[in-house]
Amino acid sequence: MSNPFDGLNVLKDWKPGDTREIPEAVLKKARLDGLFDSYAQVYDLDGKRWKVRDQISRAMGGTTYTLVCVNE
Repeated sequence: MSNPFDGLNVLKDWKPGDTREIPEAVLKKARLDGLFDSYAQVYDLDGKRWKVRDQISRAMGGTTYTLVCVNE
C-alpha cells in the first residue's frame, strides 16, 4: 500500500533529537541559498537547526542524508 500523504507538505513540530532523511539535491540547494553554517556544520531548515548524522549512497545514484535536529 502506498503512503496516502506522498506529495503533501505536512507541517511537523520538530524537536531536538528528531531525524529526517533528505536527498543530496535538497542539501545542495540549502547551501546555495545560504542555509548552511559552515562553522557550526548545521543547516537551518524549517525553522530548526540540523546536523548530518549519516549518509547512504544509492546503487542507482544519488545520496540520501539523515539529519538530526539540534539545539545549537
